Amino acid sequence: MKVAVLVNEFGDIDIDSQLLVSIDEDIMQLSNGCICCTINDGLVDAVYSILEREERIDNLVVETTGVADPLPIAMTFLSQELRKLTRLDSILTVVESEEFNADNFGSQAALNQIIYGDIVLLNKTDFVSQEKLNELEDYINTVKEGARILRTLQAQVPLPFILDVELSKLDSQTPSEKDSQHHHHAHDHHHDHDEHEHHYHSDHLANDGFVSVSFQSDRPFRIEKF
Repeated sequence: MKVAVLVNEFGDIDIDSQLLVSIDEDIMQLSNGCICCTINDGLVDAVYSILEREERIDNLVVETTGVADPLPIAMTFLSQELRKLTRLDSILTVVESEEFNADNFGSQAALNQIIYGDIVLLNKTDFVSQEKLNELEDYINTVKEGARILRTLQAQVPLPFILDVELSKLDSQTPSEKDSQHHHHAHDHHHDHDEHEHHYHSDHLANDGFVSVSFQSDRPFRIEKF
């Protein structure tokens, strides 16, 4: 199975690619902010650049920042441009068992991650008691009735549980566009984004109090002063 992964950075400085144990393939970085806040050509261009490679892929995984609202990202793939080329399979949300509590839902992004999540991974289950896990599951089900919850350690889960599961219902809830023949040529595509996409623009970062500050220096930090 060939899987392409798009990783979105919240900050200006790409950190994730530097933390990877090994990099055998090209790294495509979507940095400088949360992709859910600006449904822009950057995400669409990144998807096209993957689809236009000679080597075909089976799945495309978009790994967003932890502060992302999943709905605008999903709507990008359901727009007229990408829905002819991709199928939205599912939205996966990871919940940390030890830290998660009702206060997290003071954040609209955290709430939406549960509401629109098709699968919830209840992770780090070895850090909390069975009673606490049951309480968490009950609480998550009050937010999303019938949520599919998988308990995991170190986010390890069999791939058939999360890939090609066809759980997303957003596509069926979105008005279908007229069928039209799509001519697709490498490096020769046009972005005629639907105007409705931009209604999903979110100011949740400011509302939730998230701020990104970046600092670079050509000299090492003195950690005590920092």
